[in-house]
Amino acid sequence: MARMKSIIKSTSLCVVIVLLLSLCLSLSSGQTSQDLNVVQAKPYVSHERIHPGENFQVAIVANIKQGFHINSHKPLDKFLIPMAVNFDERESVVFGPVSYPEPVLKSFSFSPNKVSVYEGKISIYAQGKLAEDISLGDIKVSGKLAYQACDDQKCFMPQAVRFEIPLKIVKAGEPTKLINEHIFRPEASFTPDELRARQVIEKGLAYAVIAFFLFGLALNLTPCVYPVIPMTVSFFVAQSEQKRWAVFVLASYYVVGIAIVFSILGLVSGLAGRQWGFLFQSPWFVICITIIILSMAASMFGAFEVTVPSSLMTKLGKSRQGAIGSFVMGLTVGVVIAPCATGIIIGLVSIVAKLGIVAKGALLFFVMGLGLGFPYLFLAMFSGALSRLPKSGLWMVWMRKLFGFLLIGVAIYFLLPQARQPHDQQGFYLGILAIFGGLLLGFLERGEGYTRSFKIIRAIFGVLLILSGTLLVNAAIRPEPPGINWVDYRGQSVGHLQKGNRPALIDFYADWCAACKELDRKTFRDQRVIDKSREFIMLRVDCTLTDDKCTALTEKFKVSGLPTVIFISSKGEDIHSLRTIGFLGPAKMLKKMEEALAQ
Repeated sequence: MARMKSIIKSTSLCVVIVLLLSLCLSLSSGQTSQDLNVVQAKPYVSHERIHPGENFQVAIVANIKQGFHINSHKPLDKFLIPMAVNFDERESVVFGPVSYPEPVLKSFSFSPNKVSVYEGKISIYAQGKLAEDISLGDIKVSGKLAYQACDDQKCFMPQAVRFEIPLKIVKAGEPTKLINEHIFRPEASFTPDELRARQVIEKGLAYAVIAFFLFGLALNLTPCVYPVIPMTVSFFVAQSEQKRWAVFVLASYYVVGIAIVFSILGLVSGLAGRQWGFLFQSPWFVICITIIILSMAASMFGAFEVTVPSSLMTKLGKSRQGAIGSFVMGLTVGVVIAPCATGIIIGLVSIVAKLGIVAKGALLFFVMGLGLGFPYLFLAMFSGALSRLPKSGLWMVWMRKLFGFLLIGVAIYFLLPQARQPHDQQGFYLGILAIFGGLLLGFLERGEGYTRSFKIIRAIFGVLLILSGTLLVNAAIRPEPPGINWVDYRGQSVGHLQKGNRPALIDFYADWCAACKELDRKTFRDQRVIDKSREFIMLRVDCTLTDDKCTALTEKFKVSGLPTVIFISSKGEDIHSLRTIGFLGPAKMLKKMEEALAQ
């Protein structure tokens, strides 16, 4: 009997534990990002007292909960919600531009590309200014830190954290005192890379010039710089009739062209506040680079020659043709190199802007470009010597074709990362082929004996081919039309939509949600899922821009993150056991749909 009571007590204890665990799980499933307290923001001010008309600094120190991240202030994907600090308008207090920290690029399971995010502890700075006629006494300035939190699997709804900053305004002549020096020390607004660059610059112009030249040399170790080597060699192999000193002069023009465009693109990207490397996220930018490289490859196979136009040659003189051609080629190569290394240039531009050394900064960037191009002087000399070693013209033809194949490899190197994204791979490649073919056949190919009429006809043909290719590529990279007959949610009653006693599938979706796109692209375009969806009411709730109706539905079903897929039985009951948060493959989704039909 005692043993029986012991068994009953143990069983009762297990039941209680299971019930408690179930309760915890049910409560956790209804959490929102606000409930999780993903971001805690604490404001700081630089002065204990401030005189009217004076400047002051504020800082918002945000602590991001471990295991989570928030989108940076400039996400790489236009659909992601950026982090932003905004101050409420107040008379007599004006704030300047907000200074955000440098984000980190990380890979997550919900996105095929790297994501620009903040993690851990970050500090955001802004400078304020008081009006001359501001009233004395205590005031408060307020604002909010808006963000979108994500973990490794899903993203939560956008949230905002409010903050208030107390200011004490005292009359002129009263002493003021700096506070929170650990937050507002001069080094606090600089990144570690900027601090190192500042130390180099402050050691003197001569030291900075040498350092930036060596830094430019080091940029040649960047993998993205390697593809321009065959372009350089192939260009100077064509200078077979030039003497060694003449090749060196042409190479100097070549290097100056690289340095000029390299420094200009770096400064422009810094002023624009975004990295040119981010442009490689755009398929059209990559296609343009690919077409340029393929055109250079075509020139290696004899389709055309890279020369200065005859009209320009007549004006400038034949003796300057080689120098101008080398300079233009250097500019072209610089355009190819700069996007690859501009991530480092951005940090240098920011330190130059913060120190206010515009002229000195431009000089240092130019020197850095010279350092980058310096090895190409020797590469050009080697190429020129190589062109004079063989006496037979067939050897030169073979060399040009070799470099043509190398350039095709370079084009593939740039194209492959983007080629994985389009849903229509065949249309994508055919479109690029049509664009390149139209450019080559319509404009670049220089055949002898072409009449004026034929040149006009082939130009029209080339334009039509380019337009056709553009349409093909655009169709390939655009989102594929949905195969499921979705019903857009506009506040309808789910029960009202369930005609014929059919179950319902509700998909909570947002354009900024990468996992939502993956679910739509891979799972909801699977033919088996499309066929099975005809037995459901397929309701899609777009939470990209939340409104009252969307908020009410997410609160009703306790949606904690996106994407969320909810199944409603034919009797109008939420089948909680089949709820899915995050990406789910076609096979597993099909299984859940079959279970929903069975219930």
